[in-house]
Amino acid sequence: MTKKRRHLGEILYKAGLVKKEALIEAIKTSKSSNKRVGEVLVDQGLIDRETLTKAIAKQFGLKYVDLDQITVPADATKIIPEDLIKRYTILPLSVTNGRVKLIISDPMDLDMMDSVRLRLNSELECYLANPTKIRSYIEEVLNEQGGSEEDDRLRHSIDATAQELAEVGSELQAAAMRAQEGDDGDDGPIIRLVNLIIDTAYHMRASDIHIEPMEDRVRIRYRVDGVCLEKDNIPKNMQAPLVTRFKILSGMDIAEKRLPQDGRIKREIGGQDIDFRVSSLPGNHGPSVVLRILRPDAVNIGIESLGFEQDNYEVFQ
Repeated sequence: MTKKRRHLGEILYKAGLVKKEALIEAIKTSKSSNKRVGEVLVDQGLIDRETLTKAIAKQFGLKYVDLDQITVPADATKIIPEDLIKRYTILPLSVTNGRVKLIISDPMDLDMMDSVRLRLNSELECYLANPTKIRSYIEEVLNEQGGSEEDDRLRHSIDATAQELAEVGSELQAAAMRAQEGDDGDDGPIIRLVNLIIDTAYHMRASDIHIEPMEDRVRIRYRVDGVCLEKDNIPKNMQAPLVTRFKILSGMDIAEKRLPQDGRIKREIGGQDIDFRVSSLPGNHGPSVVLRILRPDAVNIGIESLGFEQDNYEVFQ
């Protein structure tokens, strides 16, 4: 049997944070003004925002966190698309065992929960913090990242290039069909877009890139620590030249659209030779492309590290 959740007023009253008479008046005001009881108590100056947040965390069985007392990883905001962070006043912490640790501001916002789960295709481990502090932290961190040329390029350049592609229009498809690796001089919107997608995946330490045609757009997702993160959307009219460019780079037949294909790309990034195993699969909205990134600095575990006893190890050898 599911345990009934305690009322917020009961929690505050039993903790000695508000008096019974004040609570009754706040409940009346809440009903007449269509505001939550907690908000009414804050507006009336009977409790502060931090006290309210702690009480809500207790009500919903969530762990309370004080953003002034914890350190959020500098690259944490890259786990979730920026539009979701700002829209729902949430702050990602990390990804552990395929679960996203997420600081939220409102545990009653079920739309937020569903949207984040759907976009990330991942389960959530939620913590509660003061909404005002979350907003301040997000603004501060995103502004700092905006001041860094490298981070700014990785975060905004794909959207900017996609807009440029949309303005150029169908001329790009012919340009992409003529493009050949090594003779393009890194020019052209399609080529820059492909390079940015690959560079973004490298800096995120993604293991896979998914180029997925949808009904009205092309979705770009990156798999990081086992979790697929949706980061970018490309205009639908750029689907054909984008897929064609990846096929050209990986040595696939660009005329074949009905059968699966496999290819390979080798590229130097950050002073390392990176291999990409590329697969193209037909789909309802056009062929999708998946790139598996094989990094030379990935962890390689030898047989001797698997815990064999010496006798078994020698037999296995």
